[in-house]
Amino acid sequence: MSKLKSLPEALLFDLDGTLADTIVQLAKAASASAVALGLTPPPQKTIQEYVGNGVNMLLARVLAGRFDVTLDDVDKDLLLKARAVFNQVYSEGLKTDFMVYDGVVDGLKYFKERGIKLVVVTNKPQIFADPLLKCMGIYDYFDFVLGGEVLKQRKPDPAPLQYCLAKIGVSNDRAVMIGDSDNDIIAGLNAKICTVFFTYGYNRANIQELDIDYKFDSFTQLTELIKSFK
Repeated sequence: MSKLKSLPEALLFDLDGTLADTIVQLAKAASASAVALGLTPPPQKTIQEYVGNGVNMLLARVLAGRFDVTLDDVDKDLLLKARAVFNQVYSEGLKTDFMVYDGVVDGLKYFKERGIKLVVVTNKPQIFADPLLKCMGIYDYFDFVLGGEVLKQRKPDPAPLQYCLAKIGVSNDRAVMIGDSDNDIIAGLNAKICTVFFTYGYNRANIQELDIDYKFDSFTQLTELIKSFK
């Protein structure tokens, strides 16, 4: 996709690592799941590397102790037990251990003032995405929120992005996908949407190999880009 030539009609955001730092929340819940099954939880830095493909995949990686794992590689009963613990611990900790990144609130407010439709499209389950955004105080800025486990497909599949665009009535050439990982960028590329990559999140090693339209070190740089279109 080519770079923006005019004000976009929609901005699609990832959540974890893009709008806020939530790794402590995720690490606590994932670690509790491992401990409940008699396993030694991995360090927080390792759990951060496991994030991005939904809760079940995160837990599968924690249980297997490696990144390159599929859901079929993990005992289904163990995964169900781990998920039950994760759901409880994560739900109890939604109000704490997160940090909305600098510039996010001001940026979202400005985007709304410009009449841009705002969407969150995340692999985080909907049951967590909605309340977390409310705890952060930014839920009301968004026109639509799509969590993981609503559709069969997840990012990097383009289907979640296409679903969101259909919901808000915006074509792909008038939208931007914004995220911090290869899942976000690949989904945007596959959906033929302009892409913005934030370097401060939980990015993957192969991100340099992707054809990204914009790379920013702060949320404010995105806001400045949008301000450049009068």
